[in-house]
Amino acid sequence: MKNVLIVNQSAELYGADKALLELIEHYPDGYNPIVVLHQDGPLKNRLESLGVQVIRSSVVKVKRGVLTPKFFLKLPFDVFTSIRKIRKELNGKEIHLVHSNAISVFIGAFYSFIFRRKHLWHVHEIIEHPKMLAYFYPKIVSLFSTHILFNSNATSLQFQKMKKGLERKSTIVHNGQNRVQPISSAEEIRSIRTDLFRMKDPNHLVIGLVGRVSRLKGQGVLLKAFVQLCQKYDSIHLVYVGSAPDGQEQFLENLHHKIEAAQLEAKVTVVDFQENIWPVYDALDIAVVPSTEPESFGLVATEAMLSRKPVVASRLGGLQEIIVEGHTGFLVMPKNATELAEKLETFIAHPEKIREFGENGYEVVIKNFSTEKYIGGVKDEYEKLTP
Repeated sequence: MKNVLIVNQSAELYGADKALLELIEHYPDGYNPIVVLHQDGPLKNRLESLGVQVIRSSVVKVKRGVLTPKFFLKLPFDVFTSIRKIRKELNGKEIHLVHSNAISVFIGAFYSFIFRRKHLWHVHEIIEHPKMLAYFYPKIVSLFSTHILFNSNATSLQFQKMKKGLERKSTIVHNGQNRVQPISSAEEIRSIRTDLFRMKDPNHLVIGLVGRVSRLKGQGVLLKAFVQLCQKYDSIHLVYVGSAPDGQEQFLENLHHKIEAAQLEAKVTVVDFQENIWPVYDALDIAVVPSTEPESFGLVATEAMLSRKPVVASRLGGLQEIIVEGHTGFLVMPKNATELAEKLETFIAHPEKIREFGENGYEVVIKNFSTEKYIGGVKDEYEKLTP
C-alpha cells in the first residue's frame, strides 16, 4: 500500500473540496490517502467518517493580500512547524507521493522538496488578479512539481500563457462525479420550497444559484436579471444557496441590502450553505452560474445537470467545456444582466424546455464527467509517479 500525502486548502465542501472528497470516496486501489487540513469543518468530518487519517496543520496558504514582509518573515517558522507536526502525526509512515490539491497551498511543495518525494500539483484555479500572482503562480507550480494535473482545458491554457512548455509536464483530467442519492419526491420538493426556500406558493418556478456569496459568483448580476423578469412574470422565485467566505461577510450583507432595496424580500430567498445539496437542486427549476471571473471547472453546473436541471452560465473558463449551448443550457456574456434575463425567459416562457434540457444535461455529465473517468485519470498519474 502506497501512502499519498494530500494537502487541501480548506475543510469546507465547495469546488476543489468536493472534487477531493469524490476522489477519496473512490480512491484508487493500492493507495492510502492521508489528508492535511488547516482547520476543522464538514470536509474533515466526512473524511474521518471514511476512516481517512486527517492531520490538522498549517498548509502555508498563499492568497490575495498575504504577501507582506511579515508573511515572508514568518514563512520559515511556519514551514518548520508544519512539517514537524506532519511528521509526528505520520508516526513513521512512509510517504510515496505528495498531492497538493490547490495552488494556494505550499506545504506540499516544501515537504516534497525537503524529503525528495514526487509531487503532483492539482490545479483547480484560474488566477487573473492580482497580476503578480497570475504571473508567478505558473512558474512556481512548474518549478516545485513533478507533474501538474489541470481540472480543465481553460485552467491549463491560463497557465500556459505565463509559462511556455508547461504542457510537457501536465495532464488535463476533468472533475467528475456521480449522483447516488435518488431524486426527491414531489412531496419532499414541496416541503423544501415551503420550509427552506420560504415560498408562499411552492408551485412558482424557481431559479437558483448555488455557490459562495462572493464578488466572483455573480449574485448581483442575477438579481438585476431577476428584477427585469419580475416586470413581466409574477410566478417566479429566486433562491441563493451558500455562505460567504470567512472575513468576507460584507458580500452577504450587501446582497441582503440589494434585495431589500428592490423590495423583493417575498420573492428572493437566501439560504445558508447546505451540506446535502442534492435535495436543493431537486427543488430548483433552473440553475444559474453567472460568474464574473472564469471558473476553472464549474462543479455546480455538473451537479445541477446530474439533477436534470438546465443551466444558464457565464461564457467563461471551464463552464464552456461543460454546457452545450442550446442543448443543455445557455452561455451568456459575463455581467450582462439583460442577456441573462433573456435566456432565463426562454425557459419561463417555454417550460417544456426545462425538462428537455435537463435530460440532455444528465446524459452529457454521465458521458463526459463521470466519477469513473475522473478517478481513472488521477490513478493513471499516480501510477506514472509511483511505479
